[in-house]
Amino acid sequence: MTQASRTQLTVLMNILLWGIVSIFVLFIEETWQQKREAKAAELERQKDFIQAENHLNVITSFISRIANEYNGTCSRNLILDMRKGLFGIPGSIEFAVVHTEGGQGVISCNSWGEKGSVKVSKPEAHSDFLMVGPHTMNALAMPVYAIKKTTDDIEYHILIKKSSVDLFFLNHPSIVFSIESGVVGEKYKKSNVISNLSYLMPALVSSKIHINPYVIPILLIWFFLVYFFITPKLVRRIDKLLLKYKIGSHYYYNEYQPIFDTRDGSVFSIEVFLRSEDDDNARDTIEKMKRLDLSIDHTIFQISQIERSFSTTFLEQHDFQVNISSRHLESAFFIDHILNLKGLTCSSLILEVTEDENLMLHKQTIKKHMNILKEKGCRFAIDDFGMEYSGLSYISEFDFDIVKTDKIFMSKTNQNTAILKSIIAFCNELNIDCIAEGIETQDNNEQTNHIGIYLHQGWYHGRPMNSEKIMAFTAQN
Repeated sequence: MTQASRTQLTVLMNILLWGIVSIFVLFIEETWQQKREAKAAELERQKDFIQAENHLNVITSFISRIANEYNGTCSRNLILDMRKGLFGIPGSIEFAVVHTEGGQGVISCNSWGEKGSVKVSKPEAHSDFLMVGPHTMNALAMPVYAIKKTTDDIEYHILIKKSSVDLFFLNHPSIVFSIESGVVGEKYKKSNVISNLSYLMPALVSSKIHINPYVIPILLIWFFLVYFFITPKLVRRIDKLLLKYKIGSHYYYNEYQPIFDTRDGSVFSIEVFLRSEDDDNARDTIEKMKRLDLSIDHTIFQISQIERSFSTTFLEQHDFQVNISSRHLESAFFIDHILNLKGLTCSSLILEVTEDENLMLHKQTIKKHMNILKEKGCRFAIDDFGMEYSGLSYISEFDFDIVKTDKIFMSKTNQNTAILKSIIAFCNELNIDCIAEGIETQDNNEQTNHIGIYLHQGWYHGRPMNSEKIMAFTAQN
């Protein structure tokens, strides 16, 4: 995956992850809000219902009291008592006593002082109290409710303006009274005052978007976690899977460059190089493999490619130099794999280690693993010697068989010549082979031979090539 692809994937995943969780958090918040509003609405319903019952209690208590006091005579005191009682009932119009006469109802007494003149519906017995309406009174030309109680053939009722009832109940459409034809809506709670009073209060959904103040900091914290912790790990994981897939599907392949011995014109060894189908920069790819902990996977792939590409005879006759890092030498898995090679044996393998500060950080484990492999015939080379860190300390600490000088020393200066002379001097003293990299011209070849370094690697002697060409090249030398 290129850096541009990584950046695009990172941005996409940041947006995706943050967006998904943000929607989830907002959904949860909306759910909590609805529950809070439903609970608040429930409390409001209970409050309204209690108010309604208290109001009806006042009315029904008044009706019951008048019914108990009425003895069939519409006295002035009774009329005054009716009027006085109505003052405490909002929207009340009239209190009346109705009896049956001639098969129909006649008002025998009312709070207006009239009696025996107004004919109404015949009283019909019913249990408890009954609230009916709204009806339109011709005399008032307004809708009214009637709350009544019937004992034997006498009815006691109060007429109340519908507008006053609506006002009392805050003009709330969810408060519905039953009428004789049935109950409108869904019964919520049955009144203990009036047997067929139903109370309907549906859940209210707020049209306003309410965001809990805790949601914003939660989303900011989530964004921080996604941006700095979750997304980098996911992108790394995806990058690793893609690279591992490329390794397994032969997207990368081996090329081989001869290392020439100028003393007798033979091939000293063959170095194995990383190549890819789309000419990726090998150094960048190697660094990515190290960063994603896949360098061991690729080295094992390279070795398996060597075993498949050459005959057993060719493998026995030539040595192969494979680049590794300190991480390889720390890995017991890698060591076990090298010890169990089938075609390429340890005696034909040169493991080329780049100068690395981790060599010293984990030197006990690395020295132990190097000794195990050297006992089986493996040799070790230190690459780019003298370029980084303390090369001499590595030579003293680890048992290297070969030193490879960096091609930068091929630049013809007195300083570089002096460095190469000092390197070959201590190599000869320690009986270590020295390979000079970067032999590109005849002048480089002659200069290096003159210094005393006879193992050469570079385009002057041979470029990296595929397995068929390297076999042909070695057959001629």
